[in-house]
Amino acid sequence: MLDRRHHAAIAAPVGTVERRAAPIFVFAAILIALAVVAVTANFAPPPILSGLPSDREARVAAAMIRNRFHVDAGALRFQSAMLGTSERGHAPSRADARLLARAETLLGRAHGRSPADPRIAASRAALDLVRHDLIGAERGYRAALDLGSRYGEARLGLGVTLAMRAAADSGRDERRLLLRGIAQFAAVEPRDPAYEAALYDRTLLLHRVERQDEALRHARAYLARDSVSAWAGRLREELGMGPSTPRVEGEGRR
Repeated sequence: MLDRRHHAAIAAPVGTVERRAAPIFVFAAILIALAVVAVTANFAPPPILSGLPSDREARVAAAMIRNRFHVDAGALRFQSAMLGTSERGHAPSRADARLLARAETLLGRAHGRSPADPRIAASRAALDLVRHDLIGAERGYRAALDLGSRYGEARLGLGVTLAMRAAADSGRDERRLLLRGIAQFAAVEPRDPAYEAALYDRTLLLHRVERQDEALRHARAYLARDSVSAWAGRLREELGMGPSTPRVEGEGRR
């Protein structure tokens, strides 16, 4: 009888200690889990923003104009989720004004619903680029980057816009605008869908500002990714690296 009482007396405080310790262990486990999440977030690359806006009317606008209009980017590569790529489509005419205005209206309504989506801002900037409104395009791409500084399509679009401004300027601001364009292309991350076009454009502009060692280094990096396309042939021709290949359809249209 004494033994049972003795064991009960010992077991009671042990059980009490275990019950009191349980919340501590749970809290410690939560802290460990949060630490693991924090470490993973620090080392995991952030998601890449790309593609069309999710807004329904923005997608309707894209269906109306994608690959229909050509952006006169000269020898540079340009791409846009809204418009497609620079080698497709035609320069807009007066007959296209109504279609572009309709697309602008749809994107304006999409922006009203999702003002923080940089893809909508970049899509509107791309329309300005089609219309050769370079000031409007620059303003729009900068607005997109204010909303998402890692957004590669907006970096590419802004760089192309600055290069187009430089081509139109041909004065003392030309080199400054080209250097600013190079900086935009350089900011596009390798994981981004716009990276290859940005690398190509960065190489061409480095060549134009006579930074030849850098241009050749980046040309080799580009050709390691794309050695057989018409773009690759054009790059070799521009930098004197070897025989040319057929031009990309629509490239360099005026």
